[in-house]
Amino acid sequence: MTQISRFIGEVVPVAKRVTGDGDESAAPEGGGGFADYAFVSLHCLRVYLDTSYRMTIDLLKEMPQIIGEIGLEADDLPHPSTLCKAFDDMSMSDRLRSCSS
Repeated sequence: MTQISRFIGEVVPVAKRVTGDGDESAAPEGGGGFADYAFVSLHCLRVYLDTSYRMTIDLLKEMPQIIGEIGLEADDLPHPSTLCKAFDDMSMSDRLRSCSS
């Protein structure tokens, strides 16, 4: 097992628990959106690899085992701009929640 595999193996369950998306499919069929845990897992992997969103997605295309651990397939990987926007939206949502508390 590689370090990346061990890392993502620990991140995905935590991301599912934190986002409350444990029962959701990472990339629902029929054009649905990605589960938040998939975005969080991909973002954590980007930080771990210390790469851009684009480079992270490019690297993942060569790592089917890692993609599978997240619950995705190579064809399911989001465009880097989608990943970036999703994480920005999540961050803003968290900021708004903390301001209203």
